[in-house]
Amino acid sequence: MRFPPVATRARGRIGYFLAVEVLWLLGALGVVLLVVTYLAGPTGRDELMFLDGDSMVVPLFSRSILEGTATNWAMSAVLFVPEIIVFLGLSLTGLGIQEVQFVAAVLNFLGLYLVFRVAAVSIIRGNRAALAASAGFVAVCLLALTESGGDGDSLQLASLMATTTYYAATVLGALVSVGITRRIVGKASPSAALAVLLFIVASVSVFSNPLYLAWATAPLVIIVLVVCAGAGWGRSRTWALAALVAGSVLGYLLRIPIAPWIVADPDNYFQPGRSRNSFAYYCSLLLERLSSPGGVLAVAVVLALSILGVWLTVRSLRQGAVASAVVAAYSWFAPLATTVGFILMGTEAARYLQLWAFAPALSLVVWITDAPLTSRAETPWRRLTAVAAIPALVGGVVFAAALPAAIQRATIQDPSLTCAVSWVNESGAVGAGQFWTVRAVKTHIEDPTKLIQTDFALRDYAWLVDRADFAQPVVSFLIVDEQSSPFTLPPAAEYLPSTTIDCGRFQILDYSPMSITRP
Repeated sequence: MRFPPVATRARGRIGYFLAVEVLWLLGALGVVLLVVTYLAGPTGRDELMFLDGDSMVVPLFSRSILEGTATNWAMSAVLFVPEIIVFLGLSLTGLGIQEVQFVAAVLNFLGLYLVFRVAAVSIIRGNRAALAASAGFVAVCLLALTESGGDGDSLQLASLMATTTYYAATVLGALVSVGITRRIVGKASPSAALAVLLFIVASVSVFSNPLYLAWATAPLVIIVLVVCAGAGWGRSRTWALAALVAGSVLGYLLRIPIAPWIVADPDNYFQPGRSRNSFAYYCSLLLERLSSPGGVLAVAVVLALSILGVWLTVRSLRQGAVASAVVAAYSWFAPLATTVGFILMGTEAARYLQLWAFAPALSLVVWITDAPLTSRAETPWRRLTAVAAIPALVGGVVFAAALPAAIQRATIQDPSLTCAVSWVNESGAVGAGQFWTVRAVKTHIEDPTKLIQTDFALRDYAWLVDRADFAQPVVSFLIVDEQSSPFTLPPAAEYLPSTTIDCGRFQILDYSPMSITRP
């Protein structure tokens, strides 16, 4: 069958367009592997990625689903739905838990490039839009490369994208919502497909994590109302707001049937009487971040991008570029507004301020996509593909250079963890430990129910764990480390002799053949 010349040219342009996108994506993949390999290394955030107590909830929950034991989980306000789905899919490939965590980190950062690409809007402009997405993406990656250490409660926020727990899916959901909103409000007539897509993203995101309401729903509603007020209202704006609000409402309503699994106390998230303490807390985190050269660089970059966002907001409004103004305004207004909001609520959690690591980079996306065009119309498609091959080539070289180290980081387990896991597996006994200590070992042992998560008095500690584990009343060993509070044993076991097994960061206090009955 022969196609008409016009159809042939159209198919050719689509093919070149796809080639351009794939080449830029390959370039991003090289950067991703470099960043995740650094973060998973001993000078990066390996402890946060592979040993942190919070970071184990998705692996533990996924294991319980695969093994058919997910019966009575105690979850926080966050359900980690997209993260668990991805983790389950990767687990089915036969990879080990740490390998899955590493690959999930790669996918999170690759998803970051893709959501910036959505925000770049233009399909026809090819290299221009992909370059804009890459600029924003690389800016965030540079921030991540300035971060190190195992502390999850600091203003080292960009590297949290490498974990399965610290709201990576919510960040991506918020940013892609900004991109979709830009596409909707930029159209003269409503786009039902985009509105439905925004509705679905909002529903899933709120169902998984209500923080989306603060990171996306509230700031986007305010921005669209304000930006569009002076530019004339249209049906597209109505559709964008309706999809965003309706999706958010549905997502919240869907949480009602699973309320028994959510043990988080709402009062812990709203303490306006502690606003001053909250302000002092976040100021102390900022001063701590500024105490190192990398931190100074990161803060300077974020500040510069935020100022650029303010300037682009004003410029876009003056030019009547409503869609661009929405993204530019979000780049600085959303992190600023959420910070003020969380201070007024009296919160003390650095991870709530993650938008500072990701939203300001959207200003680069707007700046590049809205830059004056020159001779784009005369640029041959083959030349566009050739230009796109440059980042792909650079990314390929980086990928090849980083791959050996990446494989090592993903496969070689912390010696202390290996020691503790081996001892527990070989003992066949039931033990206990506190949240920050026991969870990494619990995740990796053959039978996670053999380790019970307790408090310092061996009472049940129902937080991000299956409460079915608490059915076992007797333990014969305890796992402790520097993060553990001293255990207070029941009076009957207070003077039991124990043997200490030294596993580096973990110490195992073995009371066998005797045992301890938990209160």
